[in-house]
Amino acid sequence: MTLINTTSVTIDTVVPTLSIGQIQISADRRSTKEKPLTDSERIRRVVLPANYWGEISATLNNDKSQSLTDILRTALTGIAADRLRDTLAAEPMQRTVELSDYTVSALLSWNAETASGRGSITFTREQVESWFDGSTTKQALATKYAAAGKSVTEVTTLLTFIRNRFASTAAKNHGLKEATDAAKLTSLIDPADLDGKDASLMVELLGRLEHISKLLTAKANEATISMDDL
Repeated sequence: MTLINTTSVTIDTVVPTLSIGQIQISADRRSTKEKPLTDSERIRRVVLPANYWGEISATLNNDKSQSLTDILRTALTGIAADRLRDTLAAEPMQRTVELSDYTVSALLSWNAETASGRGSITFTREQVESWFDGSTTKQALATKYAAAGKSVTEVTTLLTFIRNRFASTAAKNHGLKEATDAAKLTSLIDPADLDGKDASLMVELLGRLEHISKLLTAKANEATISMDDL
C-alpha cells in the first residue's frame, strides 16, 4: 500500500505487507483453467491506514460482544470489497482510490444506494467481456463498420469502446448518461446471441440495461421540474 497523500491510496497488484491495525480490502479476480491470470493480473487490493475505521464494537444484552463485533467488521470489509470491485468494474485501469470513499459512513451510504439503485446485478465485467470477444454481436459490428469504410484501426477502436460500455454495466457507476444510451447498447446486441451459449447472460444483461434506462428516464423527468413550474 502506498499512501499517495492524506486523501488517497494505491490499488496494489501484489500481496501487501500489513502493519498492525491496517485494513486490507480485496477485489481479487479469479484465475481459471480457461482464463489463467498471473498474480499481477489477479490481485487487486487496497490497504486502509491503521485504525481508519476507529473503534467498532457491538453489544448483546448490554454486554460487549466480541463475536458480534467481528461479524460487523467482516460485513464492513465485505462492503468495502464490493465498493472496490464496483470501482474496478467501471474503471479497470484505475490505480488509486479516495480514502473518503471508504469511511464507515461512506461505505454504509454507498451500500444503501447500491441496494436500492443498482438492480440485481448477477454478472461480472469479465463475463461480459468474455461474451463480447466471442460474440456474433462483435462479428456483425466489425462487418458493418468495415463495410462503411472504417479502417482496421477505427474498427478496433469502436469495438473496444463498445466492449467497455457493455462491461461497465456490471458496475453501479455504469457511466451511461441518458436512457437512449442504454437503448443504443440494447439495439447493438445481435439476435443470434440471444439463443447462443451465453443466452442466460444476455437475459441478465438486457434486464440490467432496461433497469438503467428506467432509472435514467426517471432522473430526466425529475430534472424537467423546477420551482418555476409551481
